[in-house]
Amino acid sequence: MPVGPRVSKEEFMHALGLNPHDPHHEQYYRAMRVSINRIFNAYSLPLPVYTHMHTPTSYIPTIPLTSRCQDEAIIVYNRMNLDTANLLDNVRADPATRPPFFWHHIRPDCQRWAILEICHNAPPLVRGLFERGATNGEYGPNWVAGWLLYSVFRSRDVRNNRNRRKGEAGGSAGLESDKRMRQDETTQPKKYYDPVRNGTL
Repeated sequence: MPVGPRVSKEEFMHALGLNPHDPHHEQYYRAMRVSINRIFNAYSLPLPVYTHMHTPTSYIPTIPLTSRCQDEAIIVYNRMNLDTANLLDNVRADPATRPPFFWHHIRPDCQRWAILEICHNAPPLVRGLFERGATNGEYGPNWVAGWLLYSVFRSRDVRNNRNRRKGEAGGSAGLESDKRMRQDETTQPKKYYDPVRNGTL
């Protein structure tokens, strides 16, 4: 069943038929992310072999595969932050606008392009998982790629992370700042995805 971008990592994995508490299934998730906290580059990574796309338990451990499967979500994220043409008109016209951009500031057609680009370039090892996300419904065109992409936006937003740190250190002041940011997000037009509140790794 498709899930929206606001759901937690655990709910996201459950929707894909994966158990977030199973180390083998966690490898599928990590394969989709492909070391999201590292500088994306050519790596030799030990990845799970997804031999049967509809049976996640068919995990063959300890088989190292030389892979250049960069995290497509990070690559697309970086491309979207290079050009203000990807932004809504009112945001682009604001001289104070600087990257990194918020997801809800990206034009809906660019959001759709980004999601489809991720699916198109998904590594063969996990392509079956991305194929499960195809939908014409509320979370289209692909809820799997959309969740992953917005989790990149969320985790790499220095303003949001700064607010989180303030909340941890300063209590209500930081929480109030994060609340104001979420309120700003909800006032922006959304056609494909709402901002994710919990894009955990």
